[in-house]
Amino acid sequence: MHLRGGARERIETAAPSRQPGAWRARWLELATLVAAAATAVVCLTKVWPSPLALVPLLAVPPALAGIGARTILRPLAYGVVAAAAAVIVDAVLSGGITVTQGPHELPLATVGAVAVTTVLSAAAAIAADRRATPDQAEHELQIANVASVAEAAQRAVLRPLPEQLGPLKLGVVYLAAAAEARVGGDLYEVTYTETHGIRLIIGDVRGKGLGAVEVAADIIGRFREVAHGVGTLNEVAYRLDAGLSRRWGQYEEFVTALLAEIDPDRGKLTILNCGHPPPLLISPEDGVTVLEVRAPAPPLGLITLGSDAGAKQVYAFKPNDQLLLYTDGVTEARDASREFYPLDERVKALAPKAQPRMTKTGKLRANGSGPTLLDLVRDDLLRYVGAPPDDDAALLLVRAPAAWPGVPGAAR
Repeated sequence: MHLRGGARERIETAAPSRQPGAWRARWLELATLVAAAATAVVCLTKVWPSPLALVPLLAVPPALAGIGARTILRPLAYGVVAAAAAVIVDAVLSGGITVTQGPHELPLATVGAVAVTTVLSAAAAIAADRRATPDQAEHELQIANVASVAEAAQRAVLRPLPEQLGPLKLGVVYLAAAAEARVGGDLYEVTYTETHGIRLIIGDVRGKGLGAVEVAADIIGRFREVAHGVGTLNEVAYRLDAGLSRRWGQYEEFVTALLAEIDPDRGKLTILNCGHPPPLLISPEDGVTVLEVRAPAPPLGLITLGSDAGAKQVYAFKPNDQLLLYTDGVTEARDASREFYPLDERVKALAPKAQPRMTKTGKLRANGSGPTLLDLVRDDLLRYVGAPPDDDAALLLVRAPAAWPGVPGAAR
C-alpha cells in the first residue's frame, strides 16, 4: 500500500495470482486414484479374465508426475507408490514374492518399468529446474522494472488530491489488479473554479496498459483546462470528446465518465453521466441513494453518436452528505461464486458504521471519528473478492461540510 500526500489517497496492489501448479497436482492425484480404483474393481470382481494386464499402467503416474515438475520429490513419490503397488500385486499371487515365473513376470517387469520412468522423470525435473532458475530471475527483474515504470507513469497522471478542497473533504482509493500490472485506465480529478464551484470527473478508459494511461492523462489534462472556462457540464463533456477525436481519430478510443459539479453556496450537486456507473449519495437522514439519470450519454469519444438530453440531473447536497464515485472495477468484482459485488447494498450496511459522532452545533466530537466509509468499503471489497481483482478499481469519496458557507442556518 502506498500513501500519498494530501487526500487519503491509496494505490493498493493485490496479491499475485495463485499458481496453477497445485491444481495440476491435485488433478493428477485424482486421476491416479480413479485409475487405481478401477484396477482394484477389475481385479476383485474378476470381470476380466486377465486383470494382471492392467498392472503395467502403474508405470504411467511417475511419468506424468514429471511433467512440469521443478523438483524430484513429486516424481519420486509417485514412483515409490507405484512400485509398492506392483510389489503388493506380486505378493498376493500364488507363491508370493519368492516366485519369479508365470504370472509373477508381469508385476516384476512393471517394477522395472516404474523404476525407469521415475529416474527419467526425476532427471527431467532436475534439468528443468536448472534451466528455469536464471530465466525466472530475469523474468522477475523484468516484471519489477515494468511495474516501477508503470507505477511512475500512473502517479504522474493521478496526482495527489488535497485532503480538503474548499469546504469539501476528499478521499481516494485505487486498487490495482496485480503487482505486475499497476497500470490501468481509471482516472479521477477534482478542481476548484471561481465561477462554477467545485468540479469533479471520474472515468475509465477502454483497454489497459500504457496506452490507456496516455488517454487518461490526455482527458485529465483537458479537464483541468476546460473546467474553469466552460459554462456547463455538457460543454465540458463535448470539449473532452472533441479532444479525444482529434488526438486519436474518430471512435478509436472512448472513456466512460461521470462529471459532477458542486455549488458550495447553495448546496447543489449536478451530475452528467457519460456511460459510467451511477454515483451513490449517502445522507445521514435519507440513507443511500443511487443517483441515476434519465438516459446516460454515450462515453467520451462517442458522445456525438447519441444524445445528452437526459444525461444531466440536479440533486440537493446537504451538510454532512457524502458522494461516492467509482469505476466499474468495483461493481464488476466477483466473489468465489462469480457473483458481482453489490456496492449499493454494502454501502447501506457500512455507512452507519462510518458516521462520525457530531455535537448539536454540527461539529465533530473529539475522538469521535473512526474508519471512514472509504476505509470500510475498501476492506469489504477485498474480503468479498478474496483474490486479486480482475480489473483496476477506483473510489472517490466527497464529504460535504457540517454547514455550507453560503447557506445560513443549514447546519444540522
